[in-house]
Amino acid sequence: MSRNPELDRLKTEKQSLFEQKQAAFQRFKDLQERTNIAHDVMQSAWDERTRAREHMNREFEARQSAYSHRDSVWDEYGRIRDYNNSRIESLKYEADAEHRAMQDCFEQASNAYQYGDKSEAPYYSQQGHEHKDRRDALNAEISELAREVKQAKANAEASAPKISSYAFDSAKSAFESAKTRHESAQAEFKRLKAMRDSAKAEFDRLQAQFKQAQAAFNHKLEEVKSERTAKKQQAVDKVNMALVHEKGGAFYLGSIFGQDAKIRQRNDGSGKTDVFFGGLSAAGDGTGHGHAIIDRDGNVTYLRDAWQEHDDYLIDDARKRDTNTHKI
Repeated sequence: MSRNPELDRLKTEKQSLFEQKQAAFQRFKDLQERTNIAHDVMQSAWDERTRAREHMNREFEARQSAYSHRDSVWDEYGRIRDYNNSRIESLKYEADAEHRAMQDCFEQASNAYQYGDKSEAPYYSQQGHEHKDRRDALNAEISELAREVKQAKANAEASAPKISSYAFDSAKSAFESAKTRHESAQAEFKRLKAMRDSAKAEFDRLQAQFKQAQAAFNHKLEEVKSERTAKKQQAVDKVNMALVHEKGGAFYLGSIFGQDAKIRQRNDGSGKTDVFFGGLSAAGDGTGHGHAIIDRDGNVTYLRDAWQEHDDYLIDDARKRDTNTHKI
């Protein structure tokens, strides 16, 4: 049967779009799987980053607490040092004054004994010893205050925590590494997601085009089927008209499509009848003839037009059964 070029074109276009949209769908599925994997990797990296940040924060707080404790210890030492040093300066001034007063009294006692009234010498001597006692008491207090400062410093050095930033620095480094891995995984997820969305849009576009091409093909196919059905029916009707002539001999003559026809029943027991028409011979057979076959039940099982190739048939039930057989 002759082919319809437009139907063939629409079929080829539909098949091409089907293959394109299937390939696009496969690309979308592959990218969807890769995107899901990338999302899981990104989420795992985020969890790792969160744990690393919490660890870093704990180490930071521990270090800050150690700094605070250390500062409080040294602040207490500074308070004692500043107070005692201030007191020491004041006491040194008083001790120097007592020392000078002591020297004056001892000098006056010595002068009174040598050059003056010796009875006054004991008085000045006693006054000198009193100044000396106060001086020694002040110096003793100064020494105690200085000892307290020295002891406070020793206590601070002993009790102030030895602070190392190693734990915090290690935790911070681990966090920075986890942050970098998460950001890298996040960038990869976003890249694949964009590719997946693009592939989905491409699939949707090709799917819509395929449906349009499929609808156009189906519409044209129905048109072709209708045309072929009408043509078959017309041909069958004309064959029917050709067979109304009286039979005689091995064959009899008739006409079909306005052409002479030779009608001959087969003698092979099949009950089939051959109709040759449109050929160069006067009876309608001969070179270029058309051919119709009618079975014993009056069904047209084969019909080929005159001057057509043998495979360019209108009806061929032997090759493809037609459910709409035609009685004559």
